Amino acid sequence: MEYHISGVSSRLHWYHWLVILLSLLLTFGAYYITERQTDLKIANQFEFQSQQIVELVQERMIRYEEALWAGVSALRMFPRDAARADWRTFSTSLQIDQRFPGINGIGVIHYVPPEKLSNYLSWQRSSLDGYTIHPEHAESEYWPITYIEPQVENRRAVGLDMAHEINRYTAAKKARDTHLANITGPITLVQDDQKTPGFLFYAPWYSSGRVSERYGETHGDFRGLVYAPFIMFKLMDGTLKNTNRLVNFSIYDGDSLLYTELDSNSENFDPDPLFQREITLELYGRVWRFNLQSTELFRAQQNHAQPFIILFGGLTIDVLLFVIFFILARSNRNAIEFAHKVTANLKSRTEELEQTSQSLQQKNRDLEEANSELDQFAFVASHDLKAPLRGINQLAQWIEEDSEGALTETTYAHLDLMKSRISRLERLLNDLLTYSRVGRNKELPGSVNVASLIDDVFHLLNHDRRFALTVEAPDEDVMTMVTPLEQIIRNLIGNAMKHHDQKTGNIAITVSQSPQYLHFKVSDDGPGIPPEHQEKVFELFHTLRPRDQVEGSGLGLSIIKKILERYHCAYQIQSDGQRGLTFSFSWPIGMQPQNTEDEKRDEA
Repeated sequence: MEYHISGVSSRLHWYHWLVILLSLLLTFGAYYITERQTDLKIANQFEFQSQQIVELVQERMIRYEEALWAGVSALRMFPRDAARADWRTFSTSLQIDQRFPGINGIGVIHYVPPEKLSNYLSWQRSSLDGYTIHPEHAESEYWPITYIEPQVENRRAVGLDMAHEINRYTAAKKARDTHLANITGPITLVQDDQKTPGFLFYAPWYSSGRVSERYGETHGDFRGLVYAPFIMFKLMDGTLKNTNRLVNFSIYDGDSLLYTELDSNSENFDPDPLFQREITLELYGRVWRFNLQSTELFRAQQNHAQPFIILFGGLTIDVLLFVIFFILARSNRNAIEFAHKVTANLKSRTEELEQTSQSLQQKNRDLEEANSELDQFAFVASHDLKAPLRGINQLAQWIEEDSEGALTETTYAHLDLMKSRISRLERLLNDLLTYSRVGRNKELPGSVNVASLIDDVFHLLNHDRRFALTVEAPDEDVMTMVTPLEQIIRNLIGNAMKHHDQKTGNIAITVSQSPQYLHFKVSDDGPGIPPEHQEKVFELFHTLRPRDQVEGSGLGLSIIKKILERYHCAYQIQSDGQRGLTFSFSWPIGMQPQNTEDEKRDEA
């Protein structure tokens, strides 16, 4: 079949130009978005660097706090009032120069009420000639620095009274009253010749042991403070040495400048920074304000080339699109002819599929009609076969009653055998009807307590009380298909009873629960099933013992298998064939069963 298409141009159509225009818009849009993302990435990098600086300062202060609390613990451990040599030994063990860079020392401030001042001075002058508390002040209590190590660098601080100056005194009392570590407001350390900003870090010292006659509250547990003096620029050099950093910063306590790198003398200072921000940090009773800004090194490391690379790549793709569209337009005629051929083939295939669909619909209707006839046959067969059986059974009972005392034992045995065979045949019909209906009736989920269900079924079957039942199951209601589950449990318990070879027996049922399934294990102590027969027992009418020795139709496990496969459940038999058997299976909860074709037909 040949196709000849006229009026088809090889020039670019309007939609080609539209695609190229959209591609240009996407290119410039991608350039704009990438540029924005690059800026955002740079801003996030600055944010991370800024937050890292604040966190490093905070972490370093936490380490210093741990050293102060270690000093408090050491003072508590001494069996007597700690002497200057004791504190020097402790300080040496801390190795503050190596482990705590930036700290100016670590010392002890004793709290001395007026009534203990004389004893305190005598005690200190016995180890340090000329020890005095200075300077004078108007407060009624004394907070002198007793020990400070290393003492040589901090000698001028020995004997300095915290009560002489408001920032020192306020933080000391706050540490005492809150039982928490505190830092002072900005101060100038007496040992700092450069007179730069600094602060003191206090940890309160309490002891519930003996009361000293030299220091500490007379009627309380407060003894004094373990403290560390800090010169701010030394602290920052020990914590964040300004070498190749991407962010410079300054620190304020209120309006007081504690430390700054925001001047032309700082390394990599950028007078016109890309980014700057302010972070407030609450730190041991004070509020420090960090002013941070990016450095020239930060500016140099930023790469703005990616947006331009995307722009160049996008324009290159637009040019390639134009070339591709031009080539495609020249081969347009062949493409259209090919499309017509494919359309004709599809039309032919569609007609064939429609014919096949009509044939399948007719077969489905035939199948539905056959299923309906099968349902009707099963009902009629059951009814018509059961009626004569009941009549024969009734006739046997009449003969037995009318001939009472006149028949031989052999005749009575024959009558009992006949009634037993009638009962077996009636059970067989019932089981066949049950087997044929599995999966053909619409089952709706209902709420049931599994433990109660098992107990009810067992007591219904255990009328002669030959068996004992042990149940381990969740004592709660679940949503599931109740009727088929009851059928499975009834058949399993019934099989365990019927096939048991002892006068009494034990049945154990364990139920565990997962989000979508109940997991059953039904065990008995009967004769078991040899491994070679464990697949055959699911076949119709298959029994391991002669029909005269056990009451049953041979359909019990077949019905169970059909129900479990209907609901896509796993099942397993475990037995060594000598003694005992365990039947395990899973059962769905909280979900609808998958409809069979019969159910869809019934719903229709």
